[in-house]
Amino acid sequence: MTFSCDNISEPEIRAKLEKISRVKSIVAGPLCLPNIHPKRGLEAPPQFVAATSGTIVPQLTAPAMNCGMSVFTTNLTKEDFSPEFLKKFAARLRAQVAPRVSKTRALLYWLGILDVGRLGLYDLLKNELEDFFINGAEAAIKKYNLPESELDHIEYRGCVLSEEERRAINLKTLVPRSSYTNGRHEMGYNFGGNHFLEIHAVEKILDKDLALRSDLREGQLVMMYHGGGGHATYHLGRYFAHREKNTRAERFVLFWLKLLFHFGSSDGIKNFRARWNAYFSHKPFPEIPADSTEGKRLWQSIQIALNYGYAFRVALLKRINDALPPKAGKATGEAHFLWDAAHNSITLENVDGRMLMVHRQDAMRVFSDKPVMIAGNYNTLSCIGMGSAGAAKTFWSCTPSAAKTIEKRAQTPNPEHYTLVSKRKNPDLKKIDHIASDGLFAVVQELEKEDIIKPIALLRPLGGIKGH
Repeated sequence: MTFSCDNISEPEIRAKLEKISRVKSIVAGPLCLPNIHPKRGLEAPPQFVAATSGTIVPQLTAPAMNCGMSVFTTNLTKEDFSPEFLKKFAARLRAQVAPRVSKTRALLYWLGILDVGRLGLYDLLKNELEDFFINGAEAAIKKYNLPESELDHIEYRGCVLSEEERRAINLKTLVPRSSYTNGRHEMGYNFGGNHFLEIHAVEKILDKDLALRSDLREGQLVMMYHGGGGHATYHLGRYFAHREKNTRAERFVLFWLKLLFHFGSSDGIKNFRARWNAYFSHKPFPEIPADSTEGKRLWQSIQIALNYGYAFRVALLKRINDALPPKAGKATGEAHFLWDAAHNSITLENVDGRMLMVHRQDAMRVFSDKPVMIAGNYNTLSCIGMGSAGAAKTFWSCTPSAAKTIEKRAQTPNPEHYTLVSKRKNPDLKKIDHIASDGLFAVVQELEKEDIIKPIALLRPLGGIKGH
């Protein structure tokens, strides 16, 4: 099998794979994609894919459903970028972000006890939040007055619910109070942890025909984003599973909140055993029958979380367009989606003639003749490719990052190239020298050899936005 997990020797990954091997409903895979690595707090390792028959296993992917990646093309060039450009862009991008608050106040927001307050330019009314859950990116396109053509550059056009499924949704049974409170705020802004927004220049075109189809040209400024999810998916992923990725205090608080949410109604009491086994049990990788009452409810929670994630990144597109400085002496700077996709997801797909639940943990869905993003590191090249037919061997899945492979290679700084990083808590830009991109090339070559992608272009980071 291409990218079989049998060859993995790293002890921490092997320990996770050993637990996963006991999941009886896995019928396809699991796959360990290039750049697979351990990560604390996650039950399955990043760059992992498995497909189950008749069940949903939330722990086979990360709790933050539809954390994903976007690449945005712009009408700007490398010559438009400068330290001053980055400072102005970062300041305008953060202009609508709420000021920092104390840990106590943040906890009250998180619990849904205290409302965040005044709505900002990108924040949502309650009915708009519900529209995002049901209609995904299309609702965000309307909210932020963006061209409908942007939907053509988002997987599934940014909505995983059919018309029939939308009519069956009852958000009151799916969305906890914390998501209703927090999920309306800071839409499109999430650069904390390993999340980022980077400004790149297209350094080298590798396939001229594919680059022309993708509106990519040498010297062009493009942006790459990793993140979103957003607040609502953070809570949904934790309410609808027992997850390792929480502090002891969060687990204590979550237990009581989840208890009230899942069992505070007659329907909850009626389905007590199923809900307890699915969301409270410490048993590794509980398998929830997809056609059961609780399986259908869990599936709906996953679908609305995916929709919200697509809408969240549409909000980022709006923020970027509002923040771009005018192009010197010409038209205003503008950005558009090249491609947007989830890398944490559970989706129902046809795998070799069978309808299976495909669980992707830090792995992207590949579509033939659609772009694929493979991020390097903040100080190396990244790659844009095009999905190819060989991806059928990996359940149409691809690694979105080569960062851990890069980190394992020799790190020799090359001051000829550098990235300027803007952090919210520091007004000064941080300069980071670039290193060799051998790790990126190794991952791309593996994927190209298996005909999973066709490389289009290499991108070099010039600037980055970090910090909550």
